[in-house]
Amino acid sequence: MFQHLSDMAIFARVIEMGSFTAASDDLQLSKGAVSKAVGRLEKHLSIRLLTRTTRSLSLTSEGEQFYQHCACIVREAELAQEHLASLKTEPEGKVTISASDNFGATRVAPLLPSLLERYPKLSVDLQLSNEIVDMVKDGVDIAIRCGQLKDSNLYFRPLKPLEIVLAASKTYLDKAGRPKHPQELARSQGKHQCLTNGASARFKRWRFYKGSELIEVSVDGRLSISDDRALLHALRQHKGLAFMPRYALQKYIENGELETALPDYMPQPVPMYLVYPERRYKGAGIQACLDHLEKHLGRGGKE
Repeated sequence: MFQHLSDMAIFARVIEMGSFTAASDDLQLSKGAVSKAVGRLEKHLSIRLLTRTTRSLSLTSEGEQFYQHCACIVREAELAQEHLASLKTEPEGKVTISASDNFGATRVAPLLPSLLERYPKLSVDLQLSNEIVDMVKDGVDIAIRCGQLKDSNLYFRPLKPLEIVLAASKTYLDKAGRPKHPQELARSQGKHQCLTNGASARFKRWRFYKGSELIEVSVDGRLSISDDRALLHALRQHKGLAFMPRYALQKYIENGELETALPDYMPQPVPMYLVYPERRYKGAGIQACLDHLEKHLGRGGKE
């Protein structure tokens, strides 16, 4: 079993480095040892994992699935090592964190004073931007990202998904009526003003779920705004309905200024992740920040 675990780690590194030669240099093993490790796995599994040519290698469909599991096991092992190392070292130095403007200001910034109080030698640079940063180029240690991850070279920890709600002001709903079905929002019905996060067509296709049933509606409105804070202002000015994160609306829902609409038809939650560049070992400061953010923002499903 232990031999197979070692071979799985070597196999994962071959895929990540793109060749046996690069993996052998990275792992400080001979190219022959790396090749034998992959060969042992294929023999043990009775499945071809790689298609090799003189100039390239590619994963078979079975190899692609197996790699995902191998990579996950390697990440878990590294996280375990890093966690133990962090217990022996007091977090110190500067950790740079990137988050979107609204989420960072509303949800992340309030968590930092208690972190800094706990670790007096630690400092945090919180950078707020709605642009996706190049973490390596820009020197970012941790980023909080929403939606599907596209950069496979980054490690991540899943957070509790972001709850999205459809909301409007009580004044707007009293005047325009409270919809009972998503189709009432359709452009063709002309009953409601739907505020969107952008002007392109993809922002005007709203999806609702009732159990396993998907309902997709093409909406329209006179106003599109790409900033959540400005969108919230428009809601409070009775300009229409909008999809927004619940955290941004909660106090206005509680005081009765805003209402959620179509509570039986839920928008799909948005996946959220703590993302960090691929490193063999992280410092205790980064580890402490990851643990603190994960604890207070809520841990999601499996990595």
